[in-house]
Amino acid sequence: MQLEKTRRGPEFHQDSGYSVRETLLRIEPRVDLYIREKWRAGEESKLPVVLLHGAGMDSTGFDVPVGNTSLVDALALNGSRTFVFDFRGHGRSSRAEDGGSVTVASSVADTLEVLDFVREVTGSEKVVLIGESYGTIVAPVVAEQKPERIAGLALLGLIHSGSATPLDDFLAELREAPSGYAFTTEEEWPEVFIPSASPEVVAWHQAQFGTAYAYPVGPYLEVAKLPHTRAPERIAGRVLVITGDQDPYASEADTSGFLAAVGTRQTQHIHQNGVGHLPYVEKQALEVQKALCELIDACSAQQ
Repeated sequence: MQLEKTRRGPEFHQDSGYSVRETLLRIEPRVDLYIREKWRAGEESKLPVVLLHGAGMDSTGFDVPVGNTSLVDALALNGSRTFVFDFRGHGRSSRAEDGGSVTVASSVADTLEVLDFVREVTGSEKVVLIGESYGTIVAPVVAEQKPERIAGLALLGLIHSGSATPLDDFLAELREAPSGYAFTTEEEWPEVFIPSASPEVVAWHQAQFGTAYAYPVGPYLEVAKLPHTRAPERIAGRVLVITGDQDPYASEADTSGFLAAVGTRQTQHIHQNGVGHLPYVEKQALEVQKALCELIDACSAQQ
C-alpha cells in the first residue's frame, strides 16, 4: 500500500526526446522502492512495461548508455511508458537489515505495489511484464497471482525449475555471507553473465556491478526452492522466452517445461547462438529489442 511519505521527483525532458521521472514509493514504514519512469511524451500508444532485474544487479542495467543496448529506450521509442525499479535490498531501494530476508515472496510483493503505482500513473489496468534472471523467477509468480493484470510476459535468461549449472557450492558459500550481503568481482562479469557483449558494454557492467557493489544473497538462496510457480496454468497473457546457448543457468528443457505448463498457447521461444545469460545487452541485443516490441504491439492490439 502506498504510504504518505512517497516522494515523486519532477519530470525531466532530455534533448534526446525522452522524459524521465524518479519516485521513492513508500510501501512499508521502513521500505521505499526506487522507481524510474522513462517515456517519450505524446507517443505513449502502447501498454506500459514493467521490468524486473536480476540478482546481484539493479534496474540501471535496463538503461545501459553504451552500445545501443538501452532496453528502456527501445521500448519507449516503440510507444510504451517504461517502469524500472529496484527490489528491496538492491540499488536505491531500502536496504534490508539481513540480505537473506530478500525472497521471491518479498519481490512479488514489491512488484504488486509497483503495478498499482503504474495503474495510478497511466490509468492502465494491464502491463507487459519483463523479467531477466532472478526477475524470471519472480515475474511468473506475479502473472499467476494476478493474471488479469499481465497482458504479456517476457522472460530473458529463464530460470524456472532448476539451474543448468549446479549451484550447491556457491549457495553454501553465500549462506555464510556477513549480514546476508556478498560481492561479485569485476572479472566475473564477462565470463559468467555476458560472454558475447561488446567491450564497452562489459566495461560498463564491471564498473556498475563490480567489486564495490554489495548485493543481498536471499534471491540466490531462493534458487534452492525452485520452482516458485505453483499454478502456471493461470498465466493467461502472451509469453515470450529468450535464452542463449552460452547461458550457464537457463536450459532448453527447462524452458520447454515451463511453456508447456502455462495456461496460454500464445507462446514463443527464441534461442540465440553464442549468447549468455543477459541477451538484451549481448551481441544480438537488437533482435531482443525487436522481439519485445512485437510482443508489446500484439498485447496492446488486443486491449
